Amino acid sequence: MAEPKIKTIQARFGFADPDIKKLEHNEIIKWLDANIEDVLMLVLSLPHRPKNVRTEWEPLVRMAVDGGQFIGYADLAAWAERAERPALFEAKTAIDSLGELFRQLSMYRAGYFDGWTVTKLPFIVVCPDDSEAEIIREQGYYFLKYDPKMTFAAGGV
Repeated sequence: MAEPKIKTIQARFGFADPDIKKLEHNEIIKWLDANIEDVLMLVLSLPHRPKNVRTEWEPLVRMAVDGGQFIGYADLAAWAERAERPALFEAKTAIDSLGELFRQLSMYRAGYFDGWTVTKLPFIVVCPDDSEAEIIREQGYYFLKYDPKMTFAAGGV
């Protein structure tokens, strides 16, 4: 049987995300989804815990505001009620190469999601290893250390 034709620009450039098939990747996304209000409040330094947050797993980033070719899929998107814009998340079980991570995220930034240019959206990298967190933040991204034991106070952080 022939190999399936690669559809995303990201995959054509060699950035097929191997994490997507890992159990820990799924666990990170489930944890984010279950704690999304507290995560948004903590990472984005919001003054109040957001309400009625809607999430979407594997949201598609496209070349043009009205559609166009697929660039790739972020891992999670979140929209808070009355929020100005959605937030995007990229989950990593490990960061083996900062260069590869930044190239992947830069490709997303060249695209659009939900009518927004991705450069205008908060983009949060989530990983259990925070040894590269400062460099990631210096490049204009947010970072959150994934810790499944992290608990949030009732009613918010």
